[in-house]
This record gives sequence, structure tokens and C-alpha cells, in this order.
Amino acid sequence: MYEKLIDVIDKPAKEVPYEDDDDATKIYQKYLEECLTTKCIILASMNSELQRKHQDMDPTAIIEHLKKMFGTQSMTARYQLSKALFGSKLTGNSPIGPYVNHMIDLIEELEKLGCKLGKELSQDLILQSLSESFSQFVINFNMNKMDCDLHEMLNMLIDYENQLASEKKKGIVMLVGNSSKKKSKGKSKPKKRPTAPKGGVTKPKGKESKADQSDAGFQISRKLKKGEINL
Repeated sequence: MYEKLIDVIDKPAKEVPYEDDDDATKIYQKYLEECLTTKCIILASMNSELQRKHQDMDPTAIIEHLKKMFGTQSMTARYQLSKALFGSKLTGNSPIGPYVNHMIDLIEELEKLGCKLGKELSQDLILQSLSESFSQFVINFNMNKMDCDLHEMLNMLIDYENQLASEKKKGIVMLVGNSSKKKSKGKSKPKKRPTAPKGGVTKPKGKESKADQSDAGFQISRKLKKGEINL
């Protein structure tokens, strides 16, 4: 039914047939009924002000007039949406979920305005806007030629983000464990230096060394030179 109503709007209006052509007259009557149904549906979706302006128009004229009225607004909206989409960039430690969800919303809003990007181009836009930490995910995604929609790709990105966070947490724990072991090994008690006994160094009793004997002889000879010779 709705396809027939769309045909009423898209196709040119039918001309009034001759009165003696019964078949053409029946087809034209059916066309007028479809036009009336289409017009009622269009008017029912408008507010009272717009209904008043379009109540005397046929469906095709209503659509053309609406395009003129809201065409500029749709162009401005499309520009703002595309600017936000193409300028998006994931920065810092921002979570991947809300960011990609926002990009999907922008893509869907553009599609409502008649600007369809397609699945592959939309995926490329999202992947190109990710931070460097997702570079390995992008490589794997393109090499494996993943066939999924935007929401499925979002779930994959969230899983990858959780995996990165888990690996980072494990790395910090290991690093802290290794550093604590190094600190514990480094804290060794300093060795005590040997202290000399009180009263000076005592020489062992017994035979004197040659150096001691020569020193003693030198002292005696000096005493003999200074004093008298003892016989």
C-alpha cells in the first residue's frame, strides 16, 4: 500500500482521460483515490498551521512546497552533522563506547537527511578517528575483512579496550613486584670494620724480626756516641 502512495508522489500526475474511454476513466478514478489517501496521510503528520497552507494542494505540490520551505534548514543540518562527524577524534583516555555511539548517531542522522555513507565508509570513518592505542585493532579488522554492522564493531572495540586495560593493569603489578624485590635485595646490612684493641697494637712475643733487630742496634749506637763507653 505504501509503495503505491510513494508512486503517487514520485510519478507525474495522470492526465484526465476522454469521457468515452471507460477503461482510462476507471484508472484515473483509482488514481484520484490514491492521491486523496496520500494527501490525508501527509496532512495528518503536520501541525495545524501547515495543514492550513497545504489543504488545497495535491500530494506532489505539497512535497515540492515542503522542500522549498525546509530545504535550507536540511542543508544547514547536513553541514553541521557532517562537520561533527568528519572532525571527530578520540583523544586521551576517553572511553570508546560513548564516543563510537555518538559517531553512529551522526551517521544515522545524515542518512535521515538523504546522505547515505554506506557501511564500509562509515566503518572507515570511525576507525580512522581512533587513537593510536587502537592501531593493532584497525590492522586486524582490515586484514581479516570483518563483516559486521556498526553496532557489532562497537562491541568489538569495547572488548578490545577492556583487554588493553587488563594487560596494562597486569604490567603495572609485575613492575611493582620486580621493583620491590630489587629494593629488598639492596637493603643489606653494612659489614663492621675491625677496630684496633685498646692500648695500641701488641706484638707477639718471640723472635724479633730483622727490622726490629736493626732498629735496636741503631738506637744503641746512638747512645754510645753521645755518652761514655761502658766496658
